[in-house]
Amino acid sequence: MLLMPTLGAMAADVARRVLAEPDRYALYSDFDGTLVEIALRPEDVLVPPDLPMRLARVRAMLGGAFALITGRSLREIEAHVGDAGLEASGLHGIEFRFDDEAARAPAREAPHHLIAEVVGIVAADPGLRLEHKGPILAVHYREAPAAGGRVKIALEQAVAALRLPYHLKEGRAVVEIIPNGTSKGTALADFMRRTPYVGRIPIMIGDDRADEDAFAVAEAAGGLGLKVAGEHFRGGDEPFRNPGEVRAFLALIAAGPAR
Repeated sequence: MLLMPTLGAMAADVARRVLAEPDRYALYSDFDGTLVEIALRPEDVLVPPDLPMRLARVRAMLGGAFALITGRSLREIEAHVGDAGLEASGLHGIEFRFDDEAARAPAREAPHHLIAEVVGIVAADPGLRLEHKGPILAVHYREAPAAGGRVKIALEQAVAALRLPYHLKEGRAVVEIIPNGTSKGTALADFMRRTPYVGRIPIMIGDDRADEDAFAVAEAAGGLGLKVAGEHFRGGDEPFRNPGEVRAFLALIAAGPAR
């Protein structure tokens, strides 16, 4: 028999509150580092076989008010957990998929001159990897951890020199160049205006700097931002010590009656 991780006091308390009054809450979660462990390369992430079923069960328990908010593309999320049928936002609030409308795809690609600059930066260091996500460019340095500082400086200089309406967002061994005006926070705010999320207390779970934008929106609405410990959150007081505990939290909620 597979043993589930033991939840900390705060996570267990939140789960009890959600189970007691599921119609009051809306749940949002990041993917990498939150639902699944961080992999050396994004394409190598391992998804537990029972995760899609568990996510679907949580969504049913909350009457549909459970969504994913991620920096990955929706195409990738569909490949990993599409069977769960969750609504989702991808690419830091650029993409959306709702049950009642066609998926909103990114309307633009990153400018060619920006791509050329970033390709040059990455080519200068064999430990760097460029992930081209349409309108977003991500430079990964997990295989060259000492390069993080100089990568950020080089990308900042490139964006400033080209005078582009883009900003940088640091992540776990990655720096992303993202169009201005979009974030996981704007994504969560969009969900909160829609049925069945509207009027519910938002709970966002995440492990990274980009998730802090969504935490701020949730907390401003009287909700919660629940941190997952890792390279970014490491104060020792995080409600979740690892993605396994997040999955245990979801399993506890999934055990409640569907709405």
